[in-house]
Amino acid sequence: MLTRHPLLESLPVRVAASAVGPHRRLTLPHLIRLFQEAALVNTDRLAVSSAELTERFGLTWVLHRQVIEADRWPEMGHHVTVITLPTHIERQLVTYRDFYLLDEDGAAIIRSTTAWSLMSLDARRIRPIPAEVEAVFTDLPGGEDQLPRPGDKPRAPEEPTESLSFRVDFSHLDFNNHLTNPAFPEWMLEPLGRDFLAAHLPRLADISYHREARYGEAIEARTESAGREGFDHALYRNGEDVLATMRTAWTPLL
Repeated sequence: MLTRHPLLESLPVRVAASAVGPHRRLTLPHLIRLFQEAALVNTDRLAVSSAELTERFGLTWVLHRQVIEADRWPEMGHHVTVITLPTHIERQLVTYRDFYLLDEDGAAIIRSTTAWSLMSLDARRIRPIPAEVEAVFTDLPGGEDQLPRPGDKPRAPEEPTESLSFRVDFSHLDFNNHLTNPAFPEWMLEPLGRDFLAAHLPRLADISYHREARYGEAIEARTESAGREGFDHALYRNGEDVLATMRTAWTPLL
């Protein structure tokens, strides 16, 4: 794990009461919010934020893959540090960004690799990364300093055993005017139920974002057991369009 690099951002954070669940530990959706805030601070400093790219090119960053591996989860009031930096650009279409959550002693307790692309706000389609943006990422870290890139995408449940329905309200929208990223895993976890979620913590969350969800749309979350490996999850629109898939694995709380 890199601790010094020109592209690296370090963001100290106190785990707020609003970011924990009944187990008094940071929740997966709030972890994703912390990571996205650190990425925003980083892209602001590097002058490649969504706001700047929208003004210059009509483009905005969109997340389409995130793999999170957790050794343990910080508790309410703990002081942690988020570290993030871009690590690789692929085919002028995808940029990878790594995240680490450090505990109060500086040990990495959660790691995440993510894949991002640039979307045209008018056409709502993926566009090539402009040369001006690539030029900012000229000193990317070497392979030994990168987290492994995501493998095969998680699959949708084939025979779901639980499901719940949601509606995209205004409070769920982000500045790109679509369903905010943390809401995808948040909703996909809900079919697991209160008893399970209160007694377990995720050690793996592999999330693939396939399509946008917009204001007013009806969304359904479905889940099925994947045996000892955990659960397969998906979000659907109109019962057919897959918006996101996720694979999770869990550790029981003692």
